[in-house]
Amino acid sequence: MSQTATSLAGLGLFMSGLHLLSQGMQAVAGRRARALLGRVTGGASSAALTGVVLGSLTQSTSAAAFICIGLLDAGALSLAGAMTLSAWASVGTSLLVFLAAVDVRLIGLYAIACVALAYLFNLNRHPTARHLVTLAFALGTLMLGLGLIKDGAAALRASPWVIEFFEFSAESPAVALLIGVIVTLIAQSSATVSVLAVTLNLSGVLPVTEALLLVCGASLGSGLSVALVTSHLVGVPRQLALWQCVVKVLGVALILPWLLVFPDPQAAWTRVTEAELPVSTLVACVYLLLQVAGALAGGLLQTRGLRLVQRLAGTHAAAARFSPKHLYADAARYPETALTLADQEQRELMRELPRSLDPLRLAVDPEAEILSNDDWHQGAGALNTRIAEFIAETTAMGGADEWVARIFALQGRNETLRSLLDALHGFVQTLDNEALREGLAASMTESLHLILSLLAEQVAEGEDNSDILQELTSDRSDLMEQIRGALLAQAGEGQEARQALFIATGIFERILWLARRLAQPLAG
Repeated sequence: MSQTATSLAGLGLFMSGLHLLSQGMQAVAGRRARALLGRVTGGASSAALTGVVLGSLTQSTSAAAFICIGLLDAGALSLAGAMTLSAWASVGTSLLVFLAAVDVRLIGLYAIACVALAYLFNLNRHPTARHLVTLAFALGTLMLGLGLIKDGAAALRASPWVIEFFEFSAESPAVALLIGVIVTLIAQSSATVSVLAVTLNLSGVLPVTEALLLVCGASLGSGLSVALVTSHLVGVPRQLALWQCVVKVLGVALILPWLLVFPDPQAAWTRVTEAELPVSTLVACVYLLLQVAGALAGGLLQTRGLRLVQRLAGTHAAAARFSPKHLYADAARYPETALTLADQEQRELMRELPRSLDPLRLAVDPEAEILSNDDWHQGAGALNTRIAEFIAETTAMGGADEWVARIFALQGRNETLRSLLDALHGFVQTLDNEALREGLAASMTESLHLILSLLAEQVAEGEDNSDILQELTSDRSDLMEQIRGALLAQAGEGQEARQALFIATGIFERILWLARRLAQPLAG
């Protein structure tokens, strides 16, 4: 029981340290670092090198994939650059596997000692110093966890059920592969599972053949994990996630046949080189070969791979409609240009406002592409968020005081737009019922469509509709109260429909108020 508790405690420390290390690295890699990451991935070789660095810092294929997706959404990366970056990020994660091949407990003790000294002498007052202290603590926890796992696993060598388990897995390589896939889906990191394979092998629990097959299964599981975790994504981000899975499959497809032909690669290495290679180093090398083989094959087959993932994921209509048209990462360094681009992107978004009501309207062009309420809201909301991030990036770059008023005005309009998007989504969701397509619901819908169309013409097209907009968006609280009172006074059937109309009248008032605010000229 003591040895089992030691192993589990070591695993807990290792997983906690890995999680803290990933979080700390992402905190250190702030907005400017991400912008730099986007600029240095213009060529294939620089993108590959940057991917290796990214994987080394995050030590997680999933984390690297999400960073690439974020850069892609932000317009800082092209799809080709993101594909190369994410493919080579897996190579960087092999650093952790090589560290597991040596006794790193002393490194962990020194790292924890540095944390103690930092707190003792109050050296963590500066934000950057706090991040470094967190990274040192994460590294120390991770290393000490590995040491505990090795200590606890040593007692498992004589366990009858452990011996029987590996005798059973040795009968079929598919079993060892499947174990690697399943454990990786749970741990969410192929490097973590490979480290455990190295550790168990060093403890004499896991034979070399099973360790290597476990590493192959871990690589497959890592690609499958990214595909599953990103199943909610659509369009290009989903294509990038699937590409990560394809790269992992390519790596295993190239290396696994060699492992099956040479089940004892250590003996083969010794015969060829006449030098003995430690098993732990061999396992780490195989993990590295899996990642490099996948990345190289992915680079050679990138064009065909892109066509494959495009067929699998397609291009979502909402993603295509709401992709940024004016926002460029490098433009944030020039406030005057950046604020103009943000203003133009907001106007593009406001052109889409009338189409939010298409699911409710009866008179819609049959050839027009109608997005569902949720898809429209998700796409418009993502663009609104991207505009907010772009304005924040511009603000962080600094600039003259003359831009402060305009920045606040753009931020205010963006927040009003966000509120309007949410209100429109709630309005359509409330009235999305065949029984409510006529009468009061239809009247409110068409009124809002007219107001939003006039608003889009004024703000996006420059039409002077201010007078009529002021009139149409004026206070309607008395009229809405009368309508709500009449709905409450009605009795009999249709209570659910009346309740929906009652809620919709309140949202209708809020939309009018928000539209009135957006119709006001932008300050600055």
